[in-house]
Amino acid sequence: MTQHKVLSDDSMTAMDEIARVLGQDAVILSTKKIGEKIEIVGSNDIKDILKSNKKNQKKPNFKELFSNVPLSEDKTEKKINPPIKNKNDDKLLVEQNLISTVDFENFKHEIKSILDNSIIADLTSLNSHIDDTNFIKLLKKGYSKKTINNIFQNLNKKELPRSINNFYNNLSDKLTYDLKDKLLNSKSIFITGLTGVGKTTICAKVASYFLDQTISPHNNNNNIALVSLGKTSPNKVSNLFNFGRVLNLNVNSFSEIEDLDKYLSENQDKINIVDISKDFMTDKNFNNYIKTKLSKNRSLLLNVIQSGINSKSLENQMSYLYGLQPVHVLTKLDEIMINSYDFSMYNDLDCKLGLLSGTNDIIDSIAFANSQILAQYMKEN
Repeated sequence: MTQHKVLSDDSMTAMDEIARVLGQDAVILSTKKIGEKIEIVGSNDIKDILKSNKKNQKKPNFKELFSNVPLSEDKTEKKINPPIKNKNDDKLLVEQNLISTVDFENFKHEIKSILDNSIIADLTSLNSHIDDTNFIKLLKKGYSKKTINNIFQNLNKKELPRSINNFYNNLSDKLTYDLKDKLLNSKSIFITGLTGVGKTTICAKVASYFLDQTISPHNNNNNIALVSLGKTSPNKVSNLFNFGRVLNLNVNSFSEIEDLDKYLSENQDKINIVDISKDFMTDKNFNNYIKTKLSKNRSLLLNVIQSGINSKSLENQMSYLYGLQPVHVLTKLDEIMINSYDFSMYNDLDCKLGLLSGTNDIIDSIAFANSQILAQYMKEN
């Protein structure tokens, strides 16, 4: 007999019947319920027994599925040599990393940006502003938590409501610098900025503004001069010389700080607008020189930044000019609109905006930053 079918009231009785008829080595081929009865089919055929044993073999452990070394391996037979430290270890570790150091730093910067604009809270320690709808509204508009907290703290000190209008007014007050009187009373005006931001054009625009203020029968263009300070002297067809021709102004160029200082000392009665190349922004000697000049009366430092600048670039510029507290000129406003992200960046980096400008026009093309106009702009955008 190879197979035997049993129909019983319960499975135990049926299995006992299979064992009695086919023997203790019999295997169960199927079990199913028919009405109120249990049907079990058993077999003592050698092929069925071997097939059943194969199915019941031990399945591999989860770890063994993903490893060439089974868990049951005798670890005593495996010798592990101690690592030998050498001078190339650090290099090898870097080469074996899944991501480069630069990629990892960029990843950390991205995570920081996400966290800076997130609210993390739990049941035991809720953010103090979680119930402040204005805080949430300003976050949604794109202002940073640092800026919102900073302005709200100022409003608290002034005992003013933390309304959105008060936020805009206070932030615009912090960002703007009343430059007009300072500019008109300055004799040495140093203008810095990175390549391509419109720094040389701003020099010409400032000169044009002075010409508009001083033109009279008793004044002439000899009272204003454009000056270049760079590691290499500009050629006669450079932008600064072209602006000098258009405005009918003298243009002087120097490559050494000492020569510039001598010229300024000999022409203290003139208004000298100095276009400073990027090379000197990172020069410690120039930084110290400007500090000395700014400590005296009638000297001003303007730093030109392009609208739409990213925070890392602006932060680098601020580090170059550390301790000099420049007034910033915001350019290319006719090309790139500024938004809440930009305002937060200026505030977080403690920037003061003094002049606003478009791209190319020279005549009547600069505007003094005005806190009321800036606040209105924030409200409308």
